[in-house]
Amino acid sequence: MQQLKLIATTQKEARPLLEENMFAFFEVNILSLIYGINCMNKLNYYLDSLIFEIRYASGHLYFDRCGQCLLDIERNCDGWIVSQVDVQSGRLENVERSFTVNFNNTNYNFSARKPDEDNIADIAKEISKLWKIIQANLGLDDLLRVGCRLVYLLPTMSIEESERRLGRSDYNIRTPEAITELGFMIKTRDLTTVFFMGDDEYRVRQYAGTRYEAVDPSSLLKTEPRFLSKNQNRYRIEKIKKLAQYSANPMYGVFLDIDCSRAHPEIISFEEYIVEQYIASKKIFLPMLDKI
Repeated sequence: MQQLKLIATTQKEARPLLEENMFAFFEVNILSLIYGINCMNKLNYYLDSLIFEIRYASGHLYFDRCGQCLLDIERNCDGWIVSQVDVQSGRLENVERSFTVNFNNTNYNFSARKPDEDNIADIAKEISKLWKIIQANLGLDDLLRVGCRLVYLLPTMSIEESERRLGRSDYNIRTPEAITELGFMIKTRDLTTVFFMGDDEYRVRQYAGTRYEAVDPSSLLKTEPRFLSKNQNRYRIEKIKKLAQYSANPMYGVFLDIDCSRAHPEIISFEEYIVEQYIASKKIFLPMLDKI
């Protein structure tokens, strides 16, 4: 409310300068206020991708039955279409749900972009459904490795902010005093550790990343809105609307990449395995991001 009053006061004092552009002034400042509130509320970490992989031996039937696998999936699984097929791999996509599947004579790979965390069990069911079709067609029973990779992302507004946040993480690098005493400082952190418990391994990587296909937060005009032309104001409004979605497609961020795997798995429910690893990653490793 105080910021809205300040805007109104500023507008009143500057009336002679703003009579021709009053609507743009209010629209830009209100959108700026909304954007600022959205950024404070929404720049929280989220699950950016889920990748499930099965590696197997004796997948030679791929070269004879790849086409049958693709047909069976298209006919029996809603939303899936073939996007590529050749000697090296068969690829299907479910565009509506942002799912992609690749398989060949050595592995089956399912990836979900920005998966809905409320529907992890449904995603696991879909992964298992497609796998059973491929497994039956290729006669696969010698599994070498199963893996479930979860990549979490905490959006930031710059690579420098990402590095500052990483410096506050419990999962960090300890610099020897002999190095710091000479004046050396850390510029970037990229820490990877492999943990294990029982038959499961967890490769955990934490780093600052840049995604060049994402929205660039620095592209917004920084000039005071009162002194922009009409065309610049229209441009600024469109940029603010776009930046309001920044947290969904950030250019910069802190990444927590958790790769869970099990070698030579016995016959298990892959649905249960995926849900178990999701719960484990969220309870055990995700709290690393809480303090940053």
